[in-house]
Amino acid sequence: MNYKKILRETIDLHVHVGPEIIPRKFDAKGLIVSERGKIRGAAIKNHFFPSFVSRANKSKDFLIINSVVLNVFQGGFNPDVIKAVRVSTDGPMIVWFPTINANYPSKNAKSIVPQEWLGNKKIDNNLLNSQSLNIWSAKKGVISKKVISVLEAIKQCNAILATGHLSWQESAKLVDEAKKMGIKKIIITHPIYQKIAMPTFVQKKLATVGCYIEHCYSMYSIDKIPIKLIAKQIKVVGAERCILSSDVGQKFSLSPSEALSDFIYLLSKNGITETELYQMLVVNPNFLVSAE
Repeated sequence: MNYKKILRETIDLHVHVGPEIIPRKFDAKGLIVSERGKIRGAAIKNHFFPSFVSRANKSKDFLIINSVVLNVFQGGFNPDVIKAVRVSTDGPMIVWFPTINANYPSKNAKSIVPQEWLGNKKIDNNLLNSQSLNIWSAKKGVISKKVISVLEAIKQCNAILATGHLSWQESAKLVDEAKKMGIKKIIITHPIYQKIAMPTFVQKKLATVGCYIEHCYSMYSIDKIPIKLIAKQIKVVGAERCILSSDVGQKFSLSPSEALSDFIYLLSKNGITETELYQMLVVNPNFLVSAE
């Protein structure tokens, strides 16, 4: 298998960058310097601030996908922050629904950022809002008007919708509404993550309506999900509707190219073919970031 060829053409749609409250391995410029020539490009992500490279600082030989994460620090379900990123930069962008402010955090949590994410860094917990966000209106099972306004902004800005750390029930409902509105490019963010645990039959159903199911190296390297289980879920859904990403950027993590190289090797040892790897690392991400 020609791992290096696949890797050079890969677009990693999930890389954390700084500056951020959580210590990170790279800022956007450092990521480009590190990964240029190793992978084709990356989507940069920040839980607290919009992540984008301005038109003036774009790299000619490394594709950056800009993004915004709808946590409380960016106004939660705030359509204006999506529009602000769009007018500030060209090219593809991802809008992630809440991550660290998604509905699973404990109401009794002192901070939404676990100390192990911070390393030796100390932060006043009173400065970190542990508010939990969900997509529902006061009426059970009905999406709120704020969320509808976000979906309208995503469509207007021709952005990719990513479900973040919403519960799988919320993600399923969100996809229904997004599809009705004509949003075509949707990523189901690492549904295998223990705090999401989306059943495979739901993943398969969402794939049949055009969503892409994301599998991240970090689920194996950090969250200790067996690689065999990741490979099994890929086979159930089908590589045509899956993407592979690294979800790295932690101070202690491998670089994206190193992480994805290991991911390729491990998945190939667990029944994922070269054709399937190319589909998930190159073909599907290229479609998502295209202007279509």
